Amino acid sequence: MKPIIGITTEVLEDGCYFMPPVYANAIIQAGGIPILIPLVPEEDIDELSKRLDGLFVTGGEDIDPSYYNEVPHVHLKQITPQLDEMEFKLIRKMLELDKPYIGVCRGLHMLNIVQGGSLYQSIHSQREEPVMQHLQKAIRTHRSHPVKLEKGNRLYDLLQEEEFKVNSFHHQAVNKVGKGLEIIAKATDGIIECLESKDHSFVFGFQWHPEEFAIDGDEPSKRIFKAYIDAALKRKNK
Repeated sequence: MKPIIGITTEVLEDGCYFMPPVYANAIIQAGGIPILIPLVPEEDIDELSKRLDGLFVTGGEDIDPSYYNEVPHVHLKQITPQLDEMEFKLIRKMLELDKPYIGVCRGLHMLNIVQGGSLYQSIHSQREEPVMQHLQKAIRTHRSHPVKLEKGNRLYDLLQEEEFKVNSFHHQAVNKVGKGLEIIAKATDGIIECLESKDHSFVFGFQWHPEEFAIDGDEPSKRIFKAYIDAALKRKNK
């Protein structure tokens, strides 16, 4: 049986849910069954977590800085409080159950916050170090800047590359790293590009969007999602 992967959606101002098809397509391509997750009541989080075999938290709006004990910076953009609350509780429960997790962009940020970390609310105004362009003005499959990947982790085992270029669509980034998370990739300007949990069987947060490359036929990116689905299938069959 194929594993069931829950994918979070954005919540628009009119209450509609939105998700670009590339997220679900990456899961389907890798052998999983994607299920879109709307705003789920708190009392249903536990049951939903038990039924899912993995969780994929997508990109989207900024996150309420009260989750890491800060007040809103002048350059904080749109937030979605109901989605913040649900994702925080859902991610926390999935981690407790040690179910496979991939988070991209906002999904990396939420993972870090759940683990007690913090964010730069606006990297271009809060970091003293020079920052390159991280909100690229190009198609989503364009690789706009390089990242350096550490050896000795599962992602390196999958990609077998120490340096490669990625796409970039963010103005926030990980600041203080959360408990149990390890920095395994950075951009050349020091921005954290990937975190891996050392306390869980398969938990990754990516600042870039590997799903775009996977659907575009990039074999290393496809291996990321294949390993994720394999981990979800293994967890499902426990």
